Amino acid sequence: MPSSYEYGTFANYSPRGSSELSVTSRKACGAIKRGRVDIIASAIPHLQDPKADILLPFLGPDVTLVPVPRSAPLPDGALWPAKVICDVLHEHGFGKDVQTYLKRTKAVPRSSNSPAAERPLVPVHMESIEAEKPFFVPDKITIVDDVLTMGRTSFACAELLRAACPDAESVSLR
Repeated sequence: MPSSYEYGTFANYSPRGSSELSVTSRKACGAIKRGRVDIIASAIPHLQDPKADILLPFLGPDVTLVPVPRSAPLPDGALWPAKVICDVLHEHGFGKDVQTYLKRTKAVPRSSNSPAAERPLVPVHMESIEAEKPFFVPDKITIVDDVLTMGRTSFACAELLRAACPDAESVSLR
């Protein structure tokens, strides 16, 4: 297993603190987790700013966006915040396409409800997520998560996609 993957992040989340910035970050995080397209789309002008060019390798026109699955298998029509983010990004010209190559097959405890020491480890995520081998393997894949806590889920997804698509370049983005 590689010891690391390249990753980019749009914003930092402050789970604690009473400052206005901390409170605002928690509200934004909650809105993203509820799939609020208006809040997610409010990031687009910032991503189009030249200061965000550092994220271009993750969001370029040659990149396939792949949402990270939620902590439990999704019933048809269920909210999938990472997929909503991918769809909004793609709709605004970021990424070549959106593909749902990853599927949670068995529920794991949600990171947001678990103390750090009790959050699922990478092998647990790998055992509970299935990666589909695409018919046409994309050159570049960016794994998109709604909120990155410790990165274990994203790392497991990157490992599974690297096995399913060994010739693709896998990266992670929140």
